[in-house]
Amino acid sequence: MKFAETFAVAKPPETVWSFFDDPKRLALCVPGVESVEPLEDGRSKVRMTQKVGYLSATFDLKMHVSGREEGKALEVTSIGRSVRGAIGELRSTNRVELTPDEGGTRIDLTADVGVGGMLGSVGQKVMASKAKEVARQFAANVNERLEEWGPNRAPAPGPGEGGS
Repeated sequence: MKFAETFAVAKPPETVWSFFDDPKRLALCVPGVESVEPLEDGRSKVRMTQKVGYLSATFDLKMHVSGREEGKALEVTSIGRSVRGAIGELRSTNRVELTPDEGGTRIDLTADVGVGGMLGSVGQKVMASKAKEVARQFAANVNERLEEWGPNRAPAPGPGEGGS
C-alpha cells in the first residue's frame, strides 16, 4: 500500500536536513516507535508497536538508509516480524523530500508499506486509515521536535533517548 503526506515546518531546509540526517531521531518521530538501537553495520534495530483495527502487534525491525540526496531527500527502508501480539511481517520504504517554502520547508513524505499475516488481513480501508493516521502523527511529531531545535541546542529527547 502506498500513501503520501505533505506538511510544512517553519524552519529552513538546512535545519530540517540536519534533524533528518540522524536516522534514530527520524525514526523516533514515527508513532509507536519504542526504541532505536544502532547496529555495527550501519543499520538500526527498531522496536515498534502498532494497533490496526482490533489487532495489535509489536515488531522488531531492521532499518537502514537506502537512499540519500544530500540536503534534499532521504529514503529509509525497514523490514521485520512481530514479536508480540498479532503474527505478521512488516516492510516499508519511506522517503522524505525537502523543498524551500516561503521561509520554511515543505516536507513530502511518501511510503510504500506491506503488511502480512494477521495484520494484513484487516482490509485495505482499515490499513489506509491507519497509514494516514501514522503519517499525520509523524508530521505533528516532526513539527513539535523542530520547534525545540535551535542553532546551539538539539531537540528534546524522544522515546528511547532518555529524558523525562
